[in-house]
Amino acid sequence: LGAVRLIEATGCTVLLVGLDFTVEAALTAAPFGYSRQQLVGGSLLRLMHPEEHLALVQTTQALVAAAAGAESPRSSLRATHRVLLHENGAARAAVADSTISIIRGTPARLLVSSRYAVPVETNGGPVFRVYPARQASVYSSV
Repeated sequence: LGAVRLIEATGCTVLLVGLDFTVEAALTAAPFGYSRQQLVGGSLLRLMHPEEHLALVQTTQALVAAAAGAESPRSSLRATHRVLLHENGAARAAVADSTISIIRGTPARLLVSSRYAVPVETNGGPVFRVYPARQASVYSSV
């Protein structure tokens, strides 16, 4: 099996993203209901709920700054956040679990691996949370 078929079999969406949040490549088909053509060249923020744009930008900037050190062990993080699923021409909010990793090089890029988690039921509040990349997140129904 090819690498892309293996990734798609996991149910993950994998995007290669520039540090300016421009989607450079969609490594899986139909990420969150969007075609590759709809995403490549556009902003990653298009997939995010607008209330969580600032949290994603600030968190990613902090990750990039922390990883700038040659010996820095911090090069990825996990976050739960709202995404906008594209279904039948309309967008609806859902929660996703994502790992954001820095790919060092010139230029540096982000590898964003996301998995749809649950329909959103947040009473209108943000759900953005950050976890160490190797820590399992725990969901509870409160």
